[in-house]
Amino acid sequence: MSNVTEIVETYFKAWNDFDADSRKATLESIFAKQAKIIDPDWVAEDRDAIVGAIAAAREKLGDLPLDLTTIIGSHNDAALYTWHLGPAAEPIAKGYGILHLSDGVIEVAYNFFG
Repeated sequence: MSNVTEIVETYFKAWNDFDADSRKATLESIFAKQAKIIDPDWVAEDRDAIVGAIAAAREKLGDLPLDLTTIIGSHNDAALYTWHLGPAAEPIAKGYGILHLSDGVIEVAYNFFG
């Protein structure tokens, strides 16, 4: 998978996948083995830790959707986007994210609230 837009969309698809095995397979397809997610509340350092951290977050969030709002831009294997948690009309939280890719997979994901 080398299209940055497709990877960002797949990242959010994984966040909203309630089937643990399916979510894990998706995450393994888009993250490098030594990838990181750096979030204001937590850090996951390697693909297995990412799978576990997103599973824990998904359980905590219940059925609230975490959705991509817009991809602001992308260049040089990086994408900047906005997201929202909950219904688009009345989100519970909003923020920004940056994905940095290498060889067509995510190396680092940064999450920001805002």
